[in-house]
Amino acid sequence: MLTVEGRKGLMVWFDILTPKQFWFFTSIEKELRERGVDVLLTSRRYEQLTPILEHVGRKDIILVGEFGGGSLLGKLKASVRRAAELVEVIEGHSPDACVSSGSLEMTRISFGLGIPHVLLSDTPESPVNRYCVPLSSYVFTPWVIPKGEWVKYGIGGRMVLRYRALDPMAWLDGFRPSRRTLDELGLNEFEYVLFRMPETQASYLIGVDTGYVSKLLGRLASNLDGLKLVVLARYGEQAASLGGLGKNVIVLDKPLPDHSILYYASLFIGGGGTMTQEAVLMGVPTVSVYPGKLPAVHRYLINVGALKHFRDWQAALKKALSMLKHAERAREAQTRVADILRRRMVNPAKVAAAWLEKLASGRAACGLP
Repeated sequence: MLTVEGRKGLMVWFDILTPKQFWFFTSIEKELRERGVDVLLTSRRYEQLTPILEHVGRKDIILVGEFGGGSLLGKLKASVRRAAELVEVIEGHSPDACVSSGSLEMTRISFGLGIPHVLLSDTPESPVNRYCVPLSSYVFTPWVIPKGEWVKYGIGGRMVLRYRALDPMAWLDGFRPSRRTLDELGLNEFEYVLFRMPETQASYLIGVDTGYVSKLLGRLASNLDGLKLVVLARYGEQAASLGGLGKNVIVLDKPLPDHSILYYASLFIGGGGTMTQEAVLMGVPTVSVYPGKLPAVHRYLINVGALKHFRDWQAALKKALSMLKHAERAREAQTRVADILRRRMVNPAKVAAAWLEKLASGRAACGLP
């Protein structure tokens, strides 16, 4: 790192490990670049992420390592290899701050090099936090998550900074839907149900029973009258296991590069976290069948009447069919709730960019290496 008199411009390093992190971190990147701050983006080869990176053509994002699969041993081996490779990459750069949503490799490297690491996350329940939080300089998180959810991992309460928004507000601000994806898939607006399969290889859901989700999917496929069912699988093997659901079912085995297919769905059934938040904020009637401990953001949406959650497939099916029977009324009600929620929130990308610029410039002003 150069001294203050002759140093180069400020730089913030982001490590992108998931599609959600791609959308969020590139939203912050845009705001930082407008402020004159350089941004370094690294990522990994991952079945759920690589197709998005290829589609948007971001060749400037440096790919290092790969996803470790569904086993703990595979994850550990991939992480150890990736950390060593990332060190070689970062030697050629001098970031003033590092940001991740739980990158074990970035956290270790930033700690070893004395660079502030900011954990930007809305999932305090993730097991990586036991490692990442104590080594982070700050945690940046939505206001609906109590500080105690982070303090229990060993960080001071004053180091937990909160923004008044749910994360998808960062990339949904200014979003305009497009029919392009629908045309490619032969879909009509509001004439299909979108079903997001749960994560089956994340460390925080290994061993969690998802059988009721599969039962719901099968029964739903045979109970849709005149509607198509679009299933977003997470992995190739997951998609392969979903064959035989019927001719009105479309199973997608790769992530889509835009959010329009979610916007135009007559109903969204979410087995995950981020798309469920997106759907609610878009005004799409939404049912959650998340299989693990409910995230704090989901609990908030349930408490304000914006989301319904079920762990019983029969109850979920009954609710879904009821919402479809009164589709227009359900969407109008969800849209009203979404409008109220969005008016209460800021764009977290703008807030994060302003704060990260101050953090990076403060460190640079001290002439820290």
